Amino acid sequence: MQTSRFLVLLAAVTGLAVLGLAVCHFLLSIDYALAFSVGTLLLFVFICVGLFFVGRRSAGAKNKMLFSNVFMGATMVKMLLCGMLVVTYALLGQPPSKLFIVPFFWLYLVYTGFEVYFLMKISAVVAKE
Repeated sequence: MQTSRFLVLLAAVTGLAVLGLAVCHFLLSIDYALAFSVGTLLLFVFICVGLFFVGRRSAGAKNKMLFSNVFMGATMVKMLLCGMLVVTYALLGQPPSKLFIVPFFWLYLVYTGFEVYFLMKISAVVAKE
């Protein structure tokens, strides 16, 4: 997958994510969590960009397990970051309700699906002999 194609798809997915965030914030009374939602969106965009470049670099390696290790490590780090983000916001931000988790899960599902898509496309690269 070319970088330009990835960036176009990332922009489309981010547009979908922003639309979903707007719907969540319109339907639910979670105006207090707008900064959390925007921060989470930026975190997921950053993770996607980083994972794309690391995944593309490791996909063509001679070590066939490198790509799998990168994917598993990135998934573990992402889950740890997400857990820490939610717990930190719940403890320090003391939100009036727990509904702030709805847009978080929306973003998590959208960007995780996108990551699976572009990593499957990247994994088709074969090592150069």
